[in-house]
Amino acid sequence: MRLLPPVFTAKSAISPVSHDVAKTINVSHVSSDLNNTDAANALTPLTDPLTKTAIYPTLSGSYLPKEQTEALATELNELYKQVMDSLGSDDARYIQRVYSAVVYSELVARGLLAAAGRMSSWQKTTATWLLATSLLSFSKILNNMELGHNVMHGQFDWMQHPHLNSKKFDWDIVCPAPLWQHSHNFLHHTFTNIVGRDHDVGYHLIRVTDEQPWSPEDRYNLLKTAILALGFEWAVAFHDIQISADEYAHSPQFDDIMQAKSQALFAKIARQVGKDYVVLPATIGLLLGKRSAISTLSGNIIANITRNLWTWAVIFCGHFTDQAHIYAQLEDTNIQAESKGEWYVRQILGSSNIKGGKWFHILTGNLSHQIEHHIFPDMPANHYARIAPQVQDICKKYGLSYNTGRFGHQLKQVIGRIQHFSQPTEAERLSYLETQNANKHLKATKSVVGVALHYLSFTNLVTNYLPFKLRHL
Repeated sequence: MRLLPPVFTAKSAISPVSHDVAKTINVSHVSSDLNNTDAANALTPLTDPLTKTAIYPTLSGSYLPKEQTEALATELNELYKQVMDSLGSDDARYIQRVYSAVVYSELVARGLLAAAGRMSSWQKTTATWLLATSLLSFSKILNNMELGHNVMHGQFDWMQHPHLNSKKFDWDIVCPAPLWQHSHNFLHHTFTNIVGRDHDVGYHLIRVTDEQPWSPEDRYNLLKTAILALGFEWAVAFHDIQISADEYAHSPQFDDIMQAKSQALFAKIARQVGKDYVVLPATIGLLLGKRSAISTLSGNIIANITRNLWTWAVIFCGHFTDQAHIYAQLEDTNIQAESKGEWYVRQILGSSNIKGGKWFHILTGNLSHQIEHHIFPDMPANHYARIAPQVQDICKKYGLSYNTGRFGHQLKQVIGRIQHFSQPTEAERLSYLETQNANKHLKATKSVVGVALHYLSFTNLVTNYLPFKLRHL
């Protein structure tokens, strides 16, 4: 049985951050007192229907009437309680086995990488290196997804384990756990898919909805996506720094907050880069020679890239398929005004699942059940597959889409979405040009005003100050 209450959201664990984040962020919210007509109208895309289709829907209001929303919340709350009350030794053994698999697969992989440089033939070297790199990629993926992501969500805090808990565990990537927990556990899971509030919508780099204004840089959406995928852990690492620079801009603690976060980030980068690209290859090189150092270094590089690509693909397939709903900002209100039922609906409509077998789900960290994860982020992820049919039945009962499909199908939709929003409609292109012209006009006006003020200041000096000085000579 559980020893501790579930942890719903994890906030930044960096001690100098005492600023109340929730009070500094407002979120778009629409009253739940909408009738069926309002709910239907809320689904209308907020663009010209002749140039944009509803394939990439944007919500501008509550999807369900209040009564249905609250009834849905009651059913999901009961499902959540049933699972959380059943947690026990089997779940503890499961996450400990995952942890052991991560540790032992990494040790074996690193041993094989070192041995690859000592093989007598090119064929044996290549075969051993491929096996070792695949095993190390597996270890890093498992560490990142099923272990790190889920433990740092607080899914196993009830165990009171000394290091498999959300406060102490840190994963094998360049992003420190506290920074990720702030940008992901708190911001992303609270403001899911709300443009301007959920910074995971495009990661400040890629346009994925018509709610994001088009600019010429968006023509390179696919190229930027490829770069993001290859270095995904680096994007995740700097993501919270970028967010916090805006979030805390007006806080009196800004300098302390940013200094603490920056120090944590660069310390983690130094440890990760030092481990994979300096210390391990150098140590192996000193012990076994140059070839073993090269096989170790190259294996580490490829394993990290493989993990980055896999993580990117799983995350994007869970959030940016065709029917993943985006929420438009309307009027600023307090997030507390949103009911639990409305929050559930937003999570369901904004997420997508991926079909697959048991090992596929494990390697995705069970984020292949993104819908279940988003409605129950602190539920141990090994239960998602079991409750998925029940969640799907509840969605069907209340007329909510339950977006799921095979990995290839979902990934194809993601790429299609990214490509779609790289090109503007005629209205978006004209809007961009008008904005540019307005900016040019504003700059020109500011220049004229600046010259005028400068002239007036000079005239004032000549007509008032100098005669005054001359009269008193």
